[in-house]
Amino acid sequence: MRGVAALAIAASLAVCGCAQSAYGVGEGDANYDALAKATKECKAKGGEVRLKTGYDGRDLSSYQCLMGDGR
Repeated sequence: MRGVAALAIAASLAVCGCAQSAYGVGEGDANYDALAKATKECKAKGGEVRLKTGYDGRDLSSYQCLMGDGR
């Protein structure tokens, strides 16, 4: 029974992608200074700033800080 429970937990962790997390970098105009600040803060936490899929990049909310596996 323990083997089945362990397998179920492992499968649910694999499906949810818990090894990777992301958070938004802020609101407002995505000018050079704002992106530089967001990038510095994200890198300090071990992440990398990336443009979200399907966004134009004009606003900071178009970006996210990705951390963990799969960056």
